[in-house]
Amino acid sequence: MKEGRASRTAESAAAARALHYLYQSPTIFEDPFALEFTSPVWRRIIVTRPLRWFVFNVLLRSLFPVGAQVVARSRYAEDLLEQAIAAGVRQYVIVGAGFDSFALRRRDLEPTVRVFELDHPDTQRAKRRRLLTLGVGLPNNVEFVGIDFEHESVADGLTRSNYQPARPAFFSWLGSTPYLSNAVTLGTLGSIARLAVTGSEVIFDYNVPEEVLSREDARTVKKLKRFAARREEPMVGEFDPTELEGALRSIGLEVIENLSGAEQEKRYFANRHDGLRPTASSSFAHARVSQRCAP
Repeated sequence: MKEGRASRTAESAAAARALHYLYQSPTIFEDPFALEFTSPVWRRIIVTRPLRWFVFNVLLRSLFPVGAQVVARSRYAEDLLEQAIAAGVRQYVIVGAGFDSFALRRRDLEPTVRVFELDHPDTQRAKRRRLLTLGVGLPNNVEFVGIDFEHESVADGLTRSNYQPARPAFFSWLGSTPYLSNAVTLGTLGSIARLAVTGSEVIFDYNVPEEVLSREDARTVKKLKRFAARREEPMVGEFDPTELEGALRSIGLEVIENLSGAEQEKRYFANRHDGLRPTASSSFAHARVSQRCAP
């Protein structure tokens, strides 16, 4: 993202969640705040029927599976978070939070779960402005942690916050790794493993190499990469799923689940009649801190 402005990728993701919540049924993930977190241009497109039809059914039709991945990854993260909270976890860290609305939707957790939103200060300022426009206040359990991921680690940011490293936490990191080199992604995950107590969990999504995809899926990925590049946020990172487990083990994380696009389809998109399916190019990883690594 460019200095001084909110992430366009975060706004596009909010647009995908808004479109799904308002017009696609049955809903996989409900985000009633998503529309107001998009840019004015996206809002106009989404609420204006002729524009919405032309943009999503003509211009961006081939990227529909990407929108499905956006709602599926949010559902996946919050399904697992719900299990962690039931098991006693009371710290939720959203890395690259963008326009995530979890704390606004789950005010029932305000007395019990501390939510840390880590992101670039420019995106956080944009989020605060939009909340102010809506007249919506942040719950008391939310702490914004401004961080420049190019120069700081997750641990650097959280040490400036009220995060308690001796207590277990649940980390989600969505929509970011494709825009980072693999080395930066593993460095960030390693920072989490060094900071978080054993048993803490982390989920993230990642792109797989085009070589393992069908020709049709590879074409979709190429279109998505062009779409991202035009927004000056190029996609550069990808992992071979068969090699990811070893890479994570080397930084102190054990894989609990590695959910492919096909498995996402079975879990969240079965028996739909609108053709909504996730892209095969993205997988979800769920891992646990298995050992406290030395800094």
